[in-house]
Amino acid sequence: METRNTKQKELILEVMSKKENMIHPNIQSLNKIIMDSDKNIGQATIYRNINKLVKAGKVKKISTKMGYLYDINTSLHGHFICEKCGNIIDLYDNKYQSLINDIENKFHFKVNNSNYVFYGICNRCQK
Repeated sequence: METRNTKQKELILEVMSKKENMIHPNIQSLNKIIMDSDKNIGQATIYRNINKLVKAGKVKKISTKMGYLYDINTSLHGHFICEKCGNIIDLYDNKYQSLINDIENKFHFKVNNSNYVFYGICNRCQK
């Protein structure tokens, strides 16, 4: 069932699409960013609408050991998270698509969503 686009969903997508906000925010950061943009939108509305956007495939929900993060980029990619500074780097690799194809063929599954996250220390923090 297709859900309708509401003003609140459009605002969330608009705010998340701005380059300075494409930081893979957690729900608390997302709340702050959106409420700074529109004082009339409440926290419950943001929670409800971000979940609808995830369900509709317009926002990706990333499960990490620090909790859930949200990504406006829904293309197939993974993430590297620095355990010191929290910096997140998007990872694009054709081998990932091959792995998904292999899993689908071997187990006769259709992969609708996947999530891979690597943890370590970024170059900046290693210095």
